[in-house]
Amino acid sequence: MWALSTIKGVDERIRIPGFYDKARPATPRDLEYLAALPDESAAFVEFYGVSGFLKGMSGGTELRRTAVFEPTATINGLNSGYQGPGAKTVLPARASAKIDFRLVPDQTPEEIGPLLRAHLDAEGFADVEVRYLAGVKPARTDPDHPFVQLSIQAAEDVYGKPAIVEPLIGGSGPLHPFIHVLGLPVVTSGCGYPESRVHAPNENIRIPYFIDGIRHSARILYRLAAM
Repeated sequence: MWALSTIKGVDERIRIPGFYDKARPATPRDLEYLAALPDESAAFVEFYGVSGFLKGMSGGTELRRTAVFEPTATINGLNSGYQGPGAKTVLPARASAKIDFRLVPDQTPEEIGPLLRAHLDAEGFADVEVRYLAGVKPARTDPDHPFVQLSIQAAEDVYGKPAIVEPLIGGSGPLHPFIHVLGLPVVTSGCGYPESRVHAPNENIRIPYFIDGIRHSARILYRLAAM
């Protein structure tokens, strides 16, 4: 627990030296896109039953910029000691934790791993083993790319209203080879809804929205062929 507590401070900043050196910040154009998105902060407070957000953040633009344009460090799980019935005053022989770092453009897993190792060593935790499980490089398509704008127009064809554009999302996927190796633009068109409960056991989708997603994909191909 002492080793884990050195990774991130109460100000939410990751304390590993050099961690932010290559992290690309949001541009003024990115902030314009974020400002155009609906402010859902009040809905989040009500839905999750919290009194507010970390660091006193408020407003959709600030929340989204912090959530997607800044890297994160998360403890996914801890395992140690006795947790069965009754009490046992035994000392655990082993403790483990799984953590992840969500990276932003220009950071790479290959660089972050050694930085973590060096940080733990410097903090006096050379006996803590670090085992790298998996990682993918961040990827991003410029939201002003012609293909992105084509996809936005295709969405308006299907839904009859202006599209909501998120310039970056805090997700994971194998997009880096397509964008940064093959040089292909990538767009994710959403067809879920707020209660779809993504990644939960009861993840679901509404059929009309699914059909609209198919229509959107077909319209993108139609407009692309017409170029």
